[in-house]
Amino acid sequence: MDLDAVKEGPIIGEGKVRIDKQQAQLVYKALGAVNGKTSGGGAPGDASAISEMVYNTLRTPRGGMYSVVLSDGTRVWLNASSSLRYPTTFTGRVRQVSLSGEAYFEVAQNPSQPFQVTVNGMEVNVLGTHFNIMAYDDESTVTTTLLEGAVKVDYMLKSATLAPGQQTLLMRGGRDMRVRNVDVEEAVAWKNGILQFRSEDIRSVMRKVARWYDVDVRYEGEISDHFSGAIYRNAEVSGLLRNMELTHTVHFRIEGRTITVSP
Repeated sequence: MDLDAVKEGPIIGEGKVRIDKQQAQLVYKALGAVNGKTSGGGAPGDASAISEMVYNTLRTPRGGMYSVVLSDGTRVWLNASSSLRYPTTFTGRVRQVSLSGEAYFEVAQNPSQPFQVTVNGMEVNVLGTHFNIMAYDDESTVTTTLLEGAVKVDYMLKSATLAPGQQTLLMRGGRDMRVRNVDVEEAVAWKNGILQFRSEDIRSVMRKVARWYDVDVRYEGEISDHFSGAIYRNAEVSGLLRNMELTHTVHFRIEGRTITVSP
């Protein structure tokens, strides 16, 4: 279903949930919910309840961004070129979703039913908290950044519990997981409509540009410099490129939806 072509309001009902579109957001409401918890459908962990679970997948294209309110009240923002797979209602002992790309989570508290995000063999376990996961296939690292509350990150035999302001850094294909202190505002700038980068190499910057502006990038030669900057989502990409050219270390040529980068 192409959500851009769907009018606002109720769009579908699946089993015990109603789905509404509200601007760039989907809202799942469990029917028969009382005090934010779904009534009926079996007790948590009941095999009959689990067998009734229906999964949806929300995908954003390059240049897109969307948010979804899950049936438990958890809100998720999806960055460009990302996907989230989730049950329409949570009926098991764990509220589990799967992510590809990047998303920011504000998890509704429910100590009796922990929330879990799985991505690339990694598990992030929470009760109620605000955090960001970046796990694009074309990035060399997977990061989990905590803004509020606490999360536990498990990968293979490694485990780390984060405090607000901390981030796990996992090298793709590696076994080591590091914890470091970071600027959380930078990590979630995209959620507020800002493309931000700080001391990043040109390929890292242009991967973000390609996802945000739905463009292809070509390279003619190598650029060793690192760049810092920020631009609002609704601004023209040409303005960002002109500012980067002021460093006199990189040049850009725009042809249709292709950007060529050269020294």
